[in-house]
Amino acid sequence: MKNNNEKKTGYRSLSKDEIYLISRSEFEKQKIITKEFTLKLFNDQKKAANILDKLTRKGRLIQIERGKYIVVPIKSPNQLWTPNEFVIAKFWMGEVPYYIGYFTMYNYWGFTEQIPQTIFVLNTKRSYTKLIGNIRYKAVKINEKKYYGIKEIKIDEEIVCISDRERTLVDFMYNPLGSFKNVEKVLKDNLDKININKFIRYLTLFPIASIRKRAGYILEKLNCESLQLDKIKDSITHDNTFIVLNPSYHSRKGKINKDWRIIVNE
Repeated sequence: MKNNNEKKTGYRSLSKDEIYLISRSEFEKQKIITKEFTLKLFNDQKKAANILDKLTRKGRLIQIERGKYIVVPIKSPNQLWTPNEFVIAKFWMGEVPYYIGYFTMYNYWGFTEQIPQTIFVLNTKRSYTKLIGNIRYKAVKINEKKYYGIKEIKIDEEIVCISDRERTLVDFMYNPLGSFKNVEKVLKDNLDKININKFIRYLTLFPIASIRKRAGYILEKLNCESLQLDKIKDSITHDNTFIVLNPSYHSRKGKINKDWRIIVNE
């Protein structure tokens, strides 16, 4: 009897066609409803668009982007259900290579206790911001050379791509949270939690030499093994440009470190 009551509550205010669309998508185990799928069911473009619009206004569909919606299950009475933010990010990207990273992953891996108000989705195709439901998503286009260090995790039966701890640490070196002094602290706090060889390899793959120089200098300061540091040094052999250690300071005054080609401006 409980299940019948739940169904009755779930179907309340829905038309026959609206119930058919959601029921059909659930039967076919489709978490995403597209305009094409709806048109195929009703064979009427105006009717399909009208049904999608009404279901969205009734809170039974959440629009991810134009022509793409996520289904709020019928078994969720009064729409007391929200999809996982990481799963939404996956559906948003579609076939585009992506990973959830930056400030979202800084919190996930414990680099900071600050809870981000935005889900950062790094990808190889586009940059823009979108509000989906009540959550802000920010797509950040990256060079394909930066697309590595991806970890797959399973959430709600969906495979989602995130940056692993070592890759997130490289991103933190490139795009730190707060002052640059946090970089050394976060790196120090995580040295015993990471695979150092993987981290070094990720650094050597990162296409911006200044990040490798700063990371090498800090790792040496933290007494990382010289043999591991040599791999980073080899990657900057042909770059003779001297950079400042702290890019947030405008001054270029400081001690010169010739090994890492760094001006220690702190």
